[in-house]
Amino acid sequence: MCTERGSNDIIHGRGVSSGELQLSTFRMWTGRASGRAALQRRVCCGRWLWSSLGRWSMHIHVVGLGAVGSFVAFHLRRTLAPKHSVYALHRLDTAPAISQRPHGWSVLLESEGVTHTQDGIMHLSYHPWHYYPSGSIRFAHWDPSRRRDLELPLSRPDDPHRLHHATHPIDSLIVTTKAYAVPDVLHGLRSLISRDTTIVLLHNGMGVYEKLTQSLFRDPHDRPNFVLCTNTHGLYRKDLMHTVQTGYGEIQLGIAPDPLGRNFEAALAREPQESLVPELSLDDIADPVDGASPRYLNLRNTIAALTGARALCATWRPYRDVQTALRKKLVVNAFVNPVSALMQCKNGEVLKSSHGVWIMKRLCQEAESIFRAELSAMNKAQQVAYEQFMENREDIDETIAPPEPLPYPRGLTKSALQTETARVVEQTKHNYSSMYRDVNLGQRTEIEYINGYLHHLARQYDQPAFVNEMLYQLVKMRTTIPYVGKPT
Repeated sequence: MCTERGSNDIIHGRGVSSGELQLSTFRMWTGRASGRAALQRRVCCGRWLWSSLGRWSMHIHVVGLGAVGSFVAFHLRRTLAPKHSVYALHRLDTAPAISQRPHGWSVLLESEGVTHTQDGIMHLSYHPWHYYPSGSIRFAHWDPSRRRDLELPLSRPDDPHRLHHATHPIDSLIVTTKAYAVPDVLHGLRSLISRDTTIVLLHNGMGVYEKLTQSLFRDPHDRPNFVLCTNTHGLYRKDLMHTVQTGYGEIQLGIAPDPLGRNFEAALAREPQESLVPELSLDDIADPVDGASPRYLNLRNTIAALTGARALCATWRPYRDVQTALRKKLVVNAFVNPVSALMQCKNGEVLKSSHGVWIMKRLCQEAESIFRAELSAMNKAQQVAYEQFMENREDIDETIAPPEPLPYPRGLTKSALQTETARVVEQTKHNYSSMYRDVNLGQRTEIEYINGYLHHLARQYDQPAFVNEMLYQLVKMRTTIPYVGKPT
């Protein structure tokens, strides 16, 4: 059950040294901080949104209107007050199909045999960075003082659809595309993204955030705020902007550490009152009463909007907890997705034979070895950072204890990973995996961000991963061979 409890305290941002950043590197996924590793902490901000916004109007953009994107846009529009805008962004090559839908601009959500319709979502188009040559979209009439998307017609007269182009700076962007598409999507929207933007990454796999910070957003002082997510809702796309919900889960939100130094999780370090478990507080992101900057107000309002849409079952968790959850889901997907795609079967079939069970157990063992090697390397880096910090200190009279080695998360042991994989397989036994559908349709898979992520970690830390390597290579091989289906 979500709680609705807030804090009136505000922790203002401060600069952090490189030594402090290195010392805290691995805390983002080990589950250890301030001696409270065993405590479960979450926050659900239902009513805070309305009080925190005041006269501020939100403009939330959702890009990637597949199953997850339609699901999120549907519930955000249904929950938010009319003064807040929800936009659906469509690629220029897919936008024309929207005008031809029998339901027009509505987003449909089907659950337990009942189809619900949601209107009021505004649809705009965008183009990937390579779609048009530079300068082909006109921005001459853009008025930056207006708090909405200025819907200018596209400069190409032969565009067959009625959508207008997104031209206004984006406050909040929820990205639900395939993992491999995220860099191109954000590159195409780069002129509309600033350091004040909040970007929510809601995709399968891992490694996208790291890729973005190493390429498109290399400058930490000009980098937007990022929210990393893991989603366990069972969803599939029945048609364009028509999603079917097959299972109820949750969305966990983890805010990436602020490169400018603000501590979004300061509440966890404060002593709890009346023996209550400490909870994350929106006021540690921004205090709307004190006139916080748009950078932090946008982040606060994004978290409040997502957690306030109760049907999303979205909770804001400590970043380290979300990192653990992402790794756990990664291992599950690294087994279910490639095996179901290669065997051309439903999820429930992958563990029905002893052969599938052997593959699953071996993969979980390999994943634990990889994660333990990663933790060991980061513990060593933390010790080195501490020693360098102590050597360069000026106040040598004060003694600072060396950091203790950070513990390995219990949720990432091979037994825990095996249990989680078996649970997900049973829960989704009647479903087809996304990789199964990609292979059948001859589309690009997300293998590089699932098994490929484990593949690169294994090589980086010199760990054997035979089963993962075989699954990784077999799926890549499968996608080079045209799919012909069953023989007639």
